[in-house]
Amino acid sequence: MRLGVLAALAASLVACSAEPPADDVAKTTCLPVIGVYPSWAQEALPLAKVRWDRLSHLGLVFALPKADGSLDTSALDALVGPAVSAARAQGVKVAVAIGGARGYGDAFQRIAASDERLARFTGEVAQWVQRQGIDGVDIDWEYWTRQARQHQGGNDPVESRQLVRLLAALRAALPASVQLSASVFAGPWIGPQYLPEIQQHVDFVNLMAFDFTGRWDSSPVGHHADFDTFQLAVQDLQQRGFARHKIVAGIPFYGKRFADGRNREVQDLPYRALLPSLHARQVPLERGVLDDTYFETPGLVARKAQFARRQGLGGLMLFELSMDSPDDPETSLLDAATRGQQPARCAKPTVAAPQP
Repeated sequence: MRLGVLAALAASLVACSAEPPADDVAKTTCLPVIGVYPSWAQEALPLAKVRWDRLSHLGLVFALPKADGSLDTSALDALVGPAVSAARAQGVKVAVAIGGARGYGDAFQRIAASDERLARFTGEVAQWVQRQGIDGVDIDWEYWTRQARQHQGGNDPVESRQLVRLLAALRAALPASVQLSASVFAGPWIGPQYLPEIQQHVDFVNLMAFDFTGRWDSSPVGHHADFDTFQLAVQDLQQRGFARHKIVAGIPFYGKRFADGRNREVQDLPYRALLPSLHARQVPLERGVLDDTYFETPGLVARKAQFARRQGLGGLMLFELSMDSPDDPETSLLDAATRGQQPARCAKPTVAAPQP
């Protein structure tokens, strides 16, 4: 249960209106857009078919931290060079995410607990980034002992501060021209692990505003990132002290299938894989439901993007590009998120000064 119960998120916040107050409306209509591109996506979406004009950043995932402080880049080694070359030719920046939901255990904790391992980690990251010409680094710390082993929600006062320490050290090690970000969750289950102090060291935070339903006993059967939940997730971060202009809001390009309409067996399905069945059965796309599968629609994505612009958020993060409808602008979630703007020409988030 990564994010906790949807009802608990809603109960932890004051009521959220459908539209922000007039004085909160941002003057700009242009948002940076990070399109996540996994190492395993190249067959489904070759780099030559990436919609570069719709992106300000391409986010490559994942490199992995090792418990000894070393950095495992093997999953990205064949991809990063061609991706950087292709993106640079289009005026798009490339960032790499380190960590993720699985594959590294408590490596981040072990690194941050040791001066020697922390120095090795930050040094290897800085060297790799400069050697490859990478523009940004995202720390995606998702494994927490309290949640993973003790099955308890809330804050671990030691480990949450370890993330702050790691980000401070990495910011100091990276060139000032390289952006640094952190991926964060909302909600009472794991959200409190991400302290607002991390903003002192990062240019922005990537809010993973999805996976609010899934395979756990108290989960509702329904959309894992509907509009109300999206708003609540953004508001949760703000109420915990995160500045709205540093919040890059995540939008999922996948749905969830609840087998037999129950939360015992739940499967993530790419949006593009649902389209043939929708078409064959003449199910309206904007309904967002196919049998027991709940998914994002172009209308919902456009509404989220409009909300992000009106609220003055720092941008959008789309997870992930190969799951989108590749050829049809009417069904493309990427088109819906960026309609009316050219993200590659948007102002990029300002680079934070290295911290002492």
